[in-house]
Amino acid sequence: MKKPFYGNRLIGILGFMYFCSSGVILPAANVINPLMLEDASMGLTGTLLGMGFSLFVLFQGLSAPVIGAVIDRIGARLTMAIGAVALLGASLALAFLVSSPIAYFICFGIIASVGAMMAGQLSTQSTIGAWFVARRGVAMTATMFIGASSAFLLPPVIEAIIGSCGGSWHSGWYLIAVLSVAMIPVALLLVKNKPSDLGQLPDGASGAGDMAEKRKDFKVFKREKSLAFPQVLRTPAFWLIALAATGGFAAYSFATSQGMIHFTTIGIERSAVVMGVSVMGGASLLGKLVMGSLSDRVEPVRIISIAALLIAAGILTAAVAFNGAMMLIYYFCTGFGFGAITATFPTAIANYFGAGAFSKSLGVGIFVTTIIASVLPLAGGVIYDACGSRSPAVFLAAGGGVLSSAVRCVVSSSGFPRGQLSSLPISNRIIESRLPQARTYNQARTGRLERRRVIEDMKK
Repeated sequence: MKKPFYGNRLIGILGFMYFCSSGVILPAANVINPLMLEDASMGLTGTLLGMGFSLFVLFQGLSAPVIGAVIDRIGARLTMAIGAVALLGASLALAFLVSSPIAYFICFGIIASVGAMMAGQLSTQSTIGAWFVARRGVAMTATMFIGASSAFLLPPVIEAIIGSCGGSWHSGWYLIAVLSVAMIPVALLLVKNKPSDLGQLPDGASGAGDMAEKRKDFKVFKREKSLAFPQVLRTPAFWLIALAATGGFAAYSFATSQGMIHFTTIGIERSAVVMGVSVMGGASLLGKLVMGSLSDRVEPVRIISIAALLIAAGILTAAVAFNGAMMLIYYFCTGFGFGAITATFPTAIANYFGAGAFSKSLGVGIFVTTIIASVLPLAGGVIYDACGSRSPAVFLAAGGGVLSSAVRCVVSSSGFPRGQLSSLPISNRIIESRLPQARTYNQARTGRLERRRVIEDMKK
C-alpha cells in the first residue's frame, strides 16, 4: 500500500514554523519597538530606532547566503532548530535584559534577525522547493498563507499583553519567547528535509514516468534540469528577478519600521495605526492566497511586477495621507503587494533555475533584496530627525517600487533577460523564443517530436 505523501502534511508543519518566526517578528517589532523611543532610559532617537530595523533587515540579507549553504549541508531540520534557539535567546534578552541601544542592536538587529531567517523564511521555502514541482506555487502559497497569518492575528495580542503589564515594551517579547520554545520540538521531530528521506518523490509521484506525465501539464516554465549554483550566479536574469522583488521587501521594511511613527506624527491615534498593521497582515495573507495561487498558471515574474506597482501606489497614498482611511489604503496595498511577492519570488527562483541549488540561490536572492531594503529604515530615521517628517522618505520608497516593477520589462517569461538566451543550446533557444505560442512550456521542451514541430513552425 502506497504511503500518504508527507509533503501535504509538511505544508502545515512548515507554515507553523514560519508563523512563529519570520511571520511574526517584524509585525511584533512594529508594535513593540516604537515604545522604546518613549522610554527615556533606552536613550534612543529616531535614527537609532531606525538603525535597529536596518540592522535586522541587513543581517537577514548578510546571513542568507551562509544559511543557504548551511541548509545545503546539514538540512533544513537542524537549521530550523538552531534558529529557534537563537530566536528564543534574543526574545528573552529583549524581555528581561536589554536597556541600551547597543543591546537593542545586538539582540534585535542581529540575533533575532538571523534566528528568524534560520527557523523561518529561508528554511521553509527551501524545503517546499524540494518537496514540490508540479504544485510548487500552490504549496508555497499555502505555507506562506499559514505562516503570514501571524502578522494579522498577533499584533493585537501583543498590544494587549503590553497593556496588561502596565505598558512596558519588554513584556511584548513574552509571546515571541513562547513561540520560539514551541518551534524546537516541531523542527526536530516533524520536519523532513527532502522526499528521498522517506523514500518518496516530489509531488507524491509514483515513479519517473509519473513525474514526466505531470510535466506535460505545466502552464508556466519550470526547468527540468537544474542549473549549477555557479551557473545561476552567472545568469543576468537571476539578479534582475532579485531586484524586481526588492520593492516588496523594502516597502514592508519601511512600513514596519517607520509606519507607526509616520502616522502618529500626522495625528492618527496609535490604536488606529495598530489596526492598520493588522490590516497589512491580513492583506498580506490575501496577496499570498490570490497571487500565489496563480503562480502555477501565470509567470511569477509578472506577478512580482504587478505587486510592485500596487505597493508604489500605496506608498504615494501614505505620503499625502491626512486621515485614517488613507492610512488603511497604504497598509492594504503594502501588505497585499508584499504578500504576493513573498509567495512568488521563491517560486520564480525554483522554476527558472531548478531545485538543485535552490537553498543557495534563494539565499543569495534574499541577500540582494534585504541589503537594499535595509537602507530605508535608517534613511527614514535620519530624515525624521533632520526635518521632523518622514514624507520625503515615503516618496523615496515609492520610487523604489516603480523601479522594481520596471525590471519586468527586460525579463522574459522563461526567466532570461530578453535577447540574452545565448547561453542555452540552439534547440532550447528556439523553443524558448516560441514558448508563448506553445500549448505548455514543458510540452515544448520534452520529446523529439515536439522539438521538431516547433522548429518546423519556425521555418515556415
